[in-house]
Amino acid sequence: MPTDFQDPISAFLVDKSFAVPLSQVLLFTLLMTLCMLFGRHKLGLMVSYAFVFYWGFVFNRSYFIDLLGNTSAGLYTYAVFGFLMAVLAVIGMLKKS
Repeated sequence: MPTDFQDPISAFLVDKSFAVPLSQVLLFTLLMTLCMLFGRHKLGLMVSYAFVFYWGFVFNRSYFIDLLGNTSAGLYTYAVFGFLMAVLAVIGMLKKS
């Protein structure tokens, strides 16, 4: 099996470490625990999305800059689409089925 990766996404996912500050993990755990204790499951899903989106953006920012060059259009696109996904999720959660 070849060890060189042609796909940049596959190459990015191999041999990577992911470190999140303990204070953020504790805040995430506290918020999720409160959401689950008070039965706010939809809010808990939004909190999870917000943390994953933030961690994905902050910890992969240098990779995005390397991949896209010095242009900031890609970073703005990531932020705009993430925000739009959150808005659509909130609209979907507010709709009665």
